[in-house]
Amino acid sequence: MLEKVISLKNIGRFLNYSASGDVAFCKLTLIYAENGRGKTTFCSILRSLQSGQPEFIMERKTLGTTDLPYVHMRLNNEDKKFTQGNWSSVHQNILIFDSVFVNENVYSGDYVEHDQKKNLYRIIVGSDGVKLAREIEDLDSKIRDVNNNLRTNKDSLARYIPEEITFEEFLEWQPVPDIEEQIKKKNKELEKMTLAASKATEIKTKSMLMKVHLPSLPSDFINILSKELNNIIADAETKVRGQINKHKMGSYGETWLSQGLTFINDNHCPFCEQELEASELIKAYSSYFSEAYENIKQEISQLTQMINNSIGETSLSSVQQTIADNKTLLEFWKQFTDIILPDISFNDVQQKYMILRNKCFSLAQKKQDCPTEAITIDSEFSAAIKELEDLQTVVESYNASINNSNELIKKQKEISNSSNDIGKLKNELNQLEAHKKRFEPDISNLCQKYQDNAKSKKEIEDTKESKRKELDNYCTDILQKYEQTINKYLDQFNTGFRITNTRHLYTGGTPSSQYQIFINNTQLQLGDSRTPAGTPCFKTTLSSGDRNALALAFFLAMIEQDNDIVKKIIVFDDPFISLDRFRRTCTAQIIIQLLSKAQQVIVLSHDPFFLKLLHDECPDKSTLLKTLQMNKSACSTIITEWDAQAETQSPYLRDYNTLLGFYRERKGDLYDVARTIRPFLEGMLRHHFPGHFTDKEWLGDMIEKIRNANEQNGLGHAKADLNEIEAINAYSKKFHHNQNTNADNEPINDDELHGYVRRTLQLVGGE
Repeated sequence: MLEKVISLKNIGRFLNYSASGDVAFCKLTLIYAENGRGKTTFCSILRSLQSGQPEFIMERKTLGTTDLPYVHMRLNNEDKKFTQGNWSSVHQNILIFDSVFVNENVYSGDYVEHDQKKNLYRIIVGSDGVKLAREIEDLDSKIRDVNNNLRTNKDSLARYIPEEITFEEFLEWQPVPDIEEQIKKKNKELEKMTLAASKATEIKTKSMLMKVHLPSLPSDFINILSKELNNIIADAETKVRGQINKHKMGSYGETWLSQGLTFINDNHCPFCEQELEASELIKAYSSYFSEAYENIKQEISQLTQMINNSIGETSLSSVQQTIADNKTLLEFWKQFTDIILPDISFNDVQQKYMILRNKCFSLAQKKQDCPTEAITIDSEFSAAIKELEDLQTVVESYNASINNSNELIKKQKEISNSSNDIGKLKNELNQLEAHKKRFEPDISNLCQKYQDNAKSKKEIEDTKESKRKELDNYCTDILQKYEQTINKYLDQFNTGFRITNTRHLYTGGTPSSQYQIFINNTQLQLGDSRTPAGTPCFKTTLSSGDRNALALAFFLAMIEQDNDIVKKIIVFDDPFISLDRFRRTCTAQIIIQLLSKAQQVIVLSHDPFFLKLLHDECPDKSTLLKTLQMNKSACSTIITEWDAQAETQSPYLRDYNTLLGFYRERKGDLYDVARTIRPFLEGMLRHHFPGHFTDKEWLGDMIEKIRNANEQNGLGHAKADLNEIEAINAYSKKFHHNQNTNADNEPINDDELHGYVRRTLQLVGGE
């Protein structure tokens, strides 16, 4: 049992604490501490003492100090000291429920990841299960070592094994008596076949002929040339340009004229008020700046690029390359087969396309000069197109010859591959040589080593399988019991869900626990950070309070399964959160029940009312109970005695009871209840942040102080609830005369008031 914390130095907020007064611990020790006073640090110290890991303390070394952390505690009449980064001795019989336990073993944030499942598995199965699991892990390690040996053996032998022979076939080979004679015979056959097929390899790898594909003029070209706009004034563009040049408008002219047209609404010039109805110039402006005219000009502007892209010199490069490559290939293949290709002159192709291209440029320029008129295709263009069509006929004949020639080439390739059968003969020779090599002393020894290692691996795998079956049987039994125990506590917490299908898996070779959530008659997978958004799972179905209840149920189930619970010190750091305050009574009852099982129970909380509930439930306060608190003294946190009764009996408590009575039973006058909210919040803030507010500062002043507080003065911890405090204040101030002269007649709704009372109580965990 932890009897006393004698000294804590240079650890978090415990800068220089030495025990003073009656601060000895009892079987049930309740420690009240506001947030930021050192509860988490205290749990880290105990976790370091339990595990022997100094990092839990060293990482919390007080900032700004050069001295090393120091701890002096007394447990079971034995001094435990942490000096120079090490414990004098450890004390393993400590179980701690805090955020670290939850994050490591149950869930972290919104997810249950594989690491939590692995850690939870170790908790569930206990020492016997962990021992079996470690034996399996050791066997896995041996298998990995044997696999490495097998891999090394196999890599050493690989270069001696022909491609067409499997490794297993190579090992099973038997000696061949006349192997030398067979090798000589195969070599002679290969020499003859190689001489007869000296060019077979070249034939097999040589490329076939390629078809020629001529570029074509885009279909939109003729269409754009034929477009016309009948409602466009013929010389509109000439007039617009003339006017811009005449008045030296420069590059801004078109913009100025286009914008100016938008201001003509009544046939009068918005600039000089002259009539415009008969103005030919204005008509020219309107025609020139029309949307249709702009569209056709845009299309015309793209004609030149269109021509270059489709039938320019770049598009002809592939034709040139194909013709050249085919001429080279033809000279090779004519050695083996009778193939003929019609001649195509690339210069002729290039010349015909140049003529067509130039003619297209000419037509495009005409269209650009007269964008509103349809451009008629002349005889020169038609002649150029006819030349291209004739050329296409030649190419089609050429490509037909390509097809015929490639058929002949294909047959020649097949003949060269099958008639000589060199590959097959080489394989047979390679096998004979490999067969001979297989029974040379060095290779034979490597094969024997591989076979010995394979046999050893099989024996280890059989042992592992036997151990796994043993672990499976053990886990099946204990996981069912654990699941039942967890669900018992979840039922006590009135969660509305339970866990099901609890089992163990060997993902990655390491055992881990797996379970599902059963809620609303639906079975859900836990999911993890990779689960697709919108999928019902742990993250989306359980509230924060439900998750905390689940974590606490796991911890309590672990305690219940512990055969050495009588030796254990059980520590709770704020065992419930603000969102599950309604479970406070059940939680307190369960903790009190542990007094008869465990060696000691220590509860730390920032909620004095929860600790008072434990205080009241304690069966023998005189011998079993000690109430302490963590207070701020100068720059350090100290541990002192704490009067739970005095702490909770105050006007603040009376206000609390008024609000609680209305929340639970709708008791009290509505206006009295509404007016109680503000002083209750003021009392709460004074209680939780002593020294930060004067007697003449009220809720509005307090809110302003919290808003401007920094993280170092302690008041910054209230910022997390600032928005909620402001919202509640905005509602309650309507019912106070200093804020509202008509406060007595302010309309009040029972249900609305009930909601704000609930929110007020949630701030302090008093729900």
